[in-house]
Amino acid sequence: MLKDLIAIVDNGDTARSFIKNAIAFAAAQDAHLAISLMMDIFENAAVLPPFDYYPVILDRIDDEEKRRSGAVRAALEGAPIAVELRSVSDSLGYLGGASRVEGRYADLLLIGGASAFENQKLRRRSLQAAITASGGPVLVLPDTAKLERVRHAVLGWDASSEARRAARDLIDVAEPAATIDVVCVDPEPSHEGHGPAPGCDIARHLARHGFKVDVHVISSSGKRVSAALETFAHDTGADLLAIGAFAHSRVRDILLGGVTRDLIDEVTLPVLMSR
Repeated sequence: MLKDLIAIVDNGDTARSFIKNAIAFAAAQDAHLAISLMMDIFENAAVLPPFDYYPVILDRIDDEEKRRSGAVRAALEGAPIAVELRSVSDSLGYLGGASRVEGRYADLLLIGGASAFENQKLRRRSLQAAITASGGPVLVLPDTAKLERVRHAVLGWDASSEARRAARDLIDVAEPAATIDVVCVDPEPSHEGHGPAPGCDIARHLARHGFKVDVHVISSSGKRVSAALETFAHDTGADLLAIGAFAHSRVRDILLGGVTRDLIDEVTLPVLMSR
């Protein structure tokens, strides 16, 4: 059961659609929603002008804070629920980790797609920090995806501990008796991983929680695993895709790519990421 949600934005203009989607999702859960406005408006200390110019800079920062906060408040007008607005102003280096702290004190952290952010570096750093260090799940909501209740979900299952956490978080996010498709892409049966029947063990666990569960073993057909999972979710009309995030080392993901990195950069449907 979700009762406490936090949405991360860096503006109120391009994030307007995401904010409305976040409000609709929170309202459907009857949950509290807080908007955390991350403002990367501090100048680089290495190029700051002489000290006597600081008052001018501080005035500019104050004006920018008011402008962005006002834009978010305008986006909240007419919301069917009360929404808390709080803001953090600092350099990009600090803000990237602020979402890590936010995620520790919420049931779920919501972040929009690339089109919702003015600063793409801030979005990627916020996502990565929240996923890897907050201890809680992250729901990525692209502008084109409307999500209120999760009645049909796809769980990308690779028998990793990260995927196990995604399954546990999905239990809280999905509606009672929802349909869950457990999808294994190019699985290799092993005693320590999938076992002799990939996906069946976790499917049995989810079924005992009252969900309607089917197992699908599919081939990537030469595509990225992320593309295979997205295609399956779209083709079956799923509300959401759940994955275990950053199951491989950061170095491997940077060099070879990974499911998490692909979905962070080019998400086309709601994705629940857990680690």
